[in-house]
Amino acid sequence: MAAAAAAAAGLLAGCEPKPPEPKTVIVAPTATAPALAGTVHAAPVALNAADVSATAAVILKDKPVPTAPAADAPATAGAPLESLASLAPSVGQYPYDADNYLEQGVLAARLRALLGAEYPVLLANMRTVSPLTAADGLWFITGNRPHEGGVEAAAVVIDPRQNALRVWLLNAGQSQEFIDPPAAQVPWPKDVQTLIQNQRRAVP
Repeated sequence: MAAAAAAAAGLLAGCEPKPPEPKTVIVAPTATAPALAGTVHAAPVALNAADVSATAAVILKDKPVPTAPAADAPATAGAPLESLASLAPSVGQYPYDADNYLEQGVLAARLRALLGAEYPVLLANMRTVSPLTAADGLWFITGNRPHEGGVEAAAVVIDPRQNALRVWLLNAGQSQEFIDPPAAQVPWPKDVQTLIQNQRRAVP
C-alpha cells in the first residue's frame, strides 16, 4: 500500500506545470553619432563690463542700468541780488581805509558781475579817489587814474532803496555806462554830473 501511494504522488507531481523561466532582455548599445567633418568648436567669448551692462539693460527694460548722478546745475542768473544797503557803515570812508569795499564784499561782487573785463579798468581809475559820499538818498564814489585824469576816470553810484548800481567809466577817452539791474533808473548826483561834463570837455 505504501509503495502504491508513493507511486501515485510521483505521478501527480510530474503532471503540475513548471513556473515560467525569466527571459533575458538584451539591450543594443546606443550608437554615438559621428562628429561631422570640418566641425570647429568655438572658444567661449569673454564679455567685458560694457557688454554685461548693455545686455542687462535690454533684458530689464523696466529697470535700466543705473548711471552716475549728473553734477549739480550751476546757480541760475535769476538769483536774488545781495543788498547794497549793507554798505551804509562805509559811507564817508575811502575804499582802501579798512574794508576795501571796491575789491571785496557785496559792492565788489556786483561790480565784477556788471563790468566783466572792464572791472580791472575801474580799479585802475580809482587810484585817486573820493570817499563814499551820500547825496539825495544815493551814495557815490568818483576817481581817476593818476596823471591821466582827462582820459581815465570813473564814477560809481549806488541807490540802496532800489538795490541798484550805475557806473560811468572813461577809458582811453571813451566813456561807457553800466547799470544793474538793467531796468533800474538811477540818476547821476550833481557832483557826478559835473565830473562827467568836465571830462567830456577835456577830451579833444
